[in-house]
Amino acid sequence: MDSVLLKTMDGATASITTHGAHLCSWIPAGGKEQLFLSKTSELREGVPIRGGVPVIFPQFSGLGCLPKHGFARTAIWRLVRSGQLATGAAQAVFELQENIASLQLWPQVFKAELVVTIAGDTLQIDLAVVNNGDTAFSFTCALHTYCAVEQIADVQLHGLAGLRYRDMVSNTNDNLESNDSLLICGEVDRIYADLPAPVELRQPHQTTIISQTGFVDAVIWNPGAEKGATLADLEAGGYQRMVCVEAAAILRPIQLAAGLSWTGSQTLRVLPALDA
Repeated sequence: MDSVLLKTMDGATASITTHGAHLCSWIPAGGKEQLFLSKTSELREGVPIRGGVPVIFPQFSGLGCLPKHGFARTAIWRLVRSGQLATGAAQAVFELQENIASLQLWPQVFKAELVVTIAGDTLQIDLAVVNNGDTAFSFTCALHTYCAVEQIADVQLHGLAGLRYRDMVSNTNDNLESNDSLLICGEVDRIYADLPAPVELRQPHQTTIISQTGFVDAVIWNPGAEKGATLADLEAGGYQRMVCVEAAAILRPIQLAAGLSWTGSQTLRVLPALDA
């Protein structure tokens, strides 16, 4: 697959393929890989990549009439520009517009832009959608970020307490998160509504601060051992080394009038363990 390698002046790196504008690797300056990428994922045209940061657009999961998670994650995006910025950061910009294939699935005239920026201990991903047609349309979307973890049993997620969520495993709505810290035990697939503050992904050796703007929902996903074993493109035991913390707009689809645009972003910052 064609890909772009970003490298900052302080040594942070990232790799993005034109297939799906898919961020496959992010290593902060002086750190190690922060994104999980399955060793058994098929890296070929037209097939979703298991891991990294898939771009979900214009439909989340099977919540609609389009193929699961829409078409953006398997489309070929155009690289607009890439390289170092004057600040020392590095950035790549990708663009996707309607084509014959997308119009057959979703008859809308649009432009989507994905911007990946890295600097020091921080990754920022910006997704913008423009309605270039003459009628309004609606969509759902997400940045399906697979965070690499050393051991899922040691992971704690903070910042979700008191939120309402849709449980995709039990297919129930309006559940209340009563735990101060969410532990991943078995299959977890939840859409949290109206996220007010960053989520902290805590591990014994580090804490990742995950914040978002524009996106109002957050998805937490791990397939667990049983479902994980059924996923052909997930390596054996892979569920133990990842958890998805996704910036999303799902429960209230985005309504975009002709000529208008929408932007959402997700930022990850890696810090030493808070109790270190």
